[in-house]
Amino acid sequence: MKNFISDVLEIPYDSIKNIEIENSEITPEEIDGKFTRFDLKLTVNDELVNVEIQVNNHRGFKERVLYYWAQRYGTQLEKGQGYDEIKKTISINIVDFKMFETESYCSTYTMADLEHNTVLTDKCAIHFFELAKLDYNVDARDKKKLWMQLINSESEEELEMLSNTNVESIKDAADMIFKLSSEKTVRDMERRREERLREEAWALNSARREGIDEGWQKGQNDTLKRLLDEGIIDEVTYGRFTQQ
Repeated sequence: MKNFISDVLEIPYDSIKNIEIENSEITPEEIDGKFTRFDLKLTVNDELVNVEIQVNNHRGFKERVLYYWAQRYGTQLEKGQGYDEIKKTISINIVDFKMFETESYCSTYTMADLEHNTVLTDKCAIHFFELAKLDYNVDARDKKKLWMQLINSESEEELEMLSNTNVESIKDAADMIFKLSSEKTVRDMERRREERLREEAWALNSARREGIDEGWQKGQNDTLKRLLDEGIIDEVTYGRFTQQ
């Protein structure tokens, strides 16, 4: 975690004196749950950091990111504390879809004056990493990209390629994934999750197909009713078509 935070936020490793994980438990029900999202709240030194991995692009996602950032930023003061004690709040969002028109897979947002290009405060930082924009070129010098490629890896070959960069933190993380993947409990959990995702996709496609058929039938009946009301067709013709 210390290596990940250091590389992703581009801060010196040795400057990180303390990392506190505030929500350290993720239950099996959450892992097998309907919404594919991972959320980790950290206190790094004296800064608040939220790490989120989001698979599906839901409408209003950008607003939700800003809302959760604002919620954590705005609820940190206790009674008697002054505004000058507010801690920097950082949001790290790793998404499995494209969000912005830029070619770069990483973007950073803050509060700034667009006209004069001045930053209002250094207490806000919202980072986005778009996995869908990653290429397969492995560069041992770009640790930020290596972490994203590791998160995005889907095969043993990709993990081995990353491990062979000899970047110690990446190699350790890849080895841990290999170890976890070999454990029966994890394999069973992954199998259940894949089965659930297939069932959800099948149900969604079936519901969409039924909705299209029902919508087409309703549209046809509405058109026939209008033609009947306007006297263009008679009741016999209307009845023959609506019974089909």
